[in-house]
Amino acid sequence: MQKLLLIKHAPPRIDPAVSSPRWTLSDAGRERCGWLAGEMKAHGVTRLFASLEPKALETAALAATRLGLAVEPRAGLEENDRTGFGFGTEDELRAAIRAFFDRPSEIVMGRQSADTAYARYRAAVAGCAASAAGAPLAIVTHGTVLTLLTSRHNTLDPFDFWASLRLPSYIVLDAANFRLDGPVHNYPPDPP
Repeated sequence: MQKLLLIKHAPPRIDPAVSSPRWTLSDAGRERCGWLAGEMKAHGVTRLFASLEPKALETAALAATRLGLAVEPRAGLEENDRTGFGFGTEDELRAAIRAFFDRPSEIVMGRQSADTAYARYRAAVAGCAASAAGAPLAIVTHGTVLTLLTSRHNTLDPFDFWASLRLPSYIVLDAANFRLDGPVHNYPPDPP
């Protein structure tokens, strides 16, 4: 099994005046990247890919520095296109995300349906896995697209799975079939 870690980026600095694809990490987010580096090392990760969004690139870069790895930015690993979605309350975001998962062929937020985002993201993840040629790899990415891929290849409720992901968090998959290999790993780690 080729081990694939899909990582939801560390916490960003939320600025309602800036669109979310341009957010960078918060101070707490930068501090949490040390935990991610330790987790990647424990899983034997030798290749590290990242979405082109700054919060994902920064998460990957801070972990990569600790691991002595290069970050390989890849198009297609970004969050679903939320252009025009705007900034709202937590309840509004959760309602939009639920609709996004419940009506996957429709555009319910931004400019991209869940089906379109899934197809783009799946192809990008598969490309990263192929270029890693069997080596354990990690991809720093985003919660909604990570959920689309994982829920469509496992028996999971997408909204509940999405809601279970903290910042940062990761899952381990078999890169060949995207089947889950264990639970969600959240920061901070749950006590034993």
